[in-house]
Amino acid sequence: MTSASKARYPDISDILARKQEGRRAISRRSFGEKIAMVEKMRERLAPLKKMREQQREKRKAAPPSPEK
Repeated sequence: MTSASKARYPDISDILARKQEGRRAISRRSFGEKIAMVEKMRERLAPLKKMREQQREKRKAAPPSPEK
């Protein structure tokens, strides 16, 4: 046996339980509440999306780097 087969992993059962409870809570919401939740997420992600698009534009505008 190698030492890799004796690897010890942290207990994440509490994290998985919280995720499952969150999924249950979302499933109990009305359709309108779910739509509102998605809209809030879009608003939160808008600045990140804008930055990503700006970085892509910068890469397109920059001259290609010479290959080695």
